[in-house]
Amino acid sequence: MEDVGNTAARRILVEGVTSPPPCGLFIRCVAGILDLAVVWVVLFWLTLVLQPKDANGDPTLPWWFVTIYVVWWLAYYFAFEYFWHGQTPGKRAARIRVVMGSGTPLTKSAAAKRTLARPVDMLPWLVPYALGVLWTLATGEKRRQRIGDIWGDTKVIRVDPRPSVAD
Repeated sequence: MEDVGNTAARRILVEGVTSPPPCGLFIRCVAGILDLAVVWVVLFWLTLVLQPKDANGDPTLPWWFVTIYVVWWLAYYFAFEYFWHGQTPGKRAARIRVVMGSGTPLTKSAAAKRTLARPVDMLPWLVPYALGVLWTLATGEKRRQRIGDIWGDTKVIRVDPRPSVAD
């Protein structure tokens, strides 16, 4: 089996234990803020390096530049969650990870669905993730899923800090 670095998820597959419970909303928000900080720092540096200008030499924001922003933002979440076994840098720092609803490792399809639902979860964009936070609260303490989690059949759990025999 692929090593996902989460003994709780491995125990589910081996022992048939029920799926681990989802983590709380607060720790998800901490991870989200850390990830948004990384995304925005990279976008800031991209803007400084590329700094498109119009014919008068004034800064401008052409469609292709906005496209680069959106692609970077979505690629960041998809790539990290899929290739880092359900963790982005923010999730890793917060010691949480995304797994399938059953507790098994995140699939490529589920990572893509979570990522594609991110713009909806972020509505209204003036208060990022307001809809996602409200939806997560509405799903109840036993589920704690945002729209992307429901579509991708995923949940966010705490990483088991205790070593086990399997490690």
